[in-house]
Amino acid sequence: MYRTWRAQWGPVVPVELSDGVLAWLVLDFEDIQQVLMGRSVFFSRDVEHWTAFHDGRVRPGSGLHAFFSPRENAFYTEGEPRVRLRNVVDDAFASIDEARLVREVRAACRRLLAQIAPLGRADLVASYTAAVPALAVAAMYGLPAHLADRMRQYATDIFSNTAAAEPAFDGLNAMLTELIAFRRTDPRDDMLSVIVHHDRVLTDAELLDTAQMIQSAGHEMSVAWTTMTLLHLLGDQDFGTRTRSGRLGVDEALNYVLVHQSPTWHTPARFITEDTELGGRALHKGEAIVCAVAHATKTVHEGADLWDASTSRATLAFGAGVHRCPAQRVSRLITKTAVEEVMRGLQALKLDIEVKDLPFVPGLWARSAATLPVTYEPGHLTFPAHQIASADWDLVGV
Repeated sequence: MYRTWRAQWGPVVPVELSDGVLAWLVLDFEDIQQVLMGRSVFFSRDVEHWTAFHDGRVRPGSGLHAFFSPRENAFYTEGEPRVRLRNVVDDAFASIDEARLVREVRAACRRLLAQIAPLGRADLVASYTAAVPALAVAAMYGLPAHLADRMRQYATDIFSNTAAAEPAFDGLNAMLTELIAFRRTDPRDDMLSVIVHHDRVLTDAELLDTAQMIQSAGHEMSVAWTTMTLLHLLGDQDFGTRTRSGRLGVDEALNYVLVHQSPTWHTPARFITEDTELGGRALHKGEAIVCAVAHATKTVHEGADLWDASTSRATLAFGAGVHRCPAQRVSRLITKTAVEEVMRGLQALKLDIEVKDLPFVPGLWARSAATLPVTYEPGHLTFPAHQIASADWDLVGV
């Protein structure tokens, strides 16, 4: 599809996002780099620059309106406010005890696997990969496990581009408001406490929007990264054999997916602040522009063999420039742990459907298999039962 569009329109293509709302789609790696990092003065994350948002074309109640409504966090702001808010986020991620996080994520993964192990068959998306990122954020925020599923559903709805997005934002914000109030009076050794008690004191709105951003921004991408890595390990015999035999490590498998099946399909839109030109196309102030980062990354690696692709860092999956994702390292730790645990824990694991028959999740920003039906030896986990422990999550009053 992208190749057809490029042949017709060139590297910058007019597209419809949804509901008749138009935007420009950028296809080439070099042009995307200009949008993401080289010319940020022309391409802003601040929705105040988007004409369609203010003249009613982006309808209130729609998925687009819910996703792009202004918020006081580093994802939606520019200039000094972004710098101040991003510093808090960077410090919060720097405070994470990575060894403890891996232990807690491993424990959560093993609890999930223990639930499906006796069955002999399962959908790894519904029963595993869709749950792990929310459990990981729950661990980072010091929350009880019973709140994680609510967080997972909120994040899924926020990225759905449907009418479910707006109430999901409301529900998530209500829950986080309560949690922030607890952390004000009872700080713990967790990421949420770092944000609440940071030296760069945030307003109530900034606290809420920052906590919400960290919880939801990477959810769909983390689910997709884990799902697509498992799909390649189970559905590509040569790839899976190389990994299981030790010729490729899980890190190389994760890199391969970032290059060839990036979980970030498109970047969330930026908005043009002044008339400009890109890829031979005249762009006008107030228009939206979206980057096809998965297509661009895959295209620049065409012709490279598996080994080259598995070690390349030339990927746009985490963005670039001042808005580059701050959670790249943490996301890799979570995803790597999730992949390792399912490959170790379920014996004789096989994909129960042809890869070509797998449905994919519809969406603007992330791309992933919607289901991953597998079979395996029922009732057997390769790690001892005493290692399937609950993470030590506790929050008094919740």
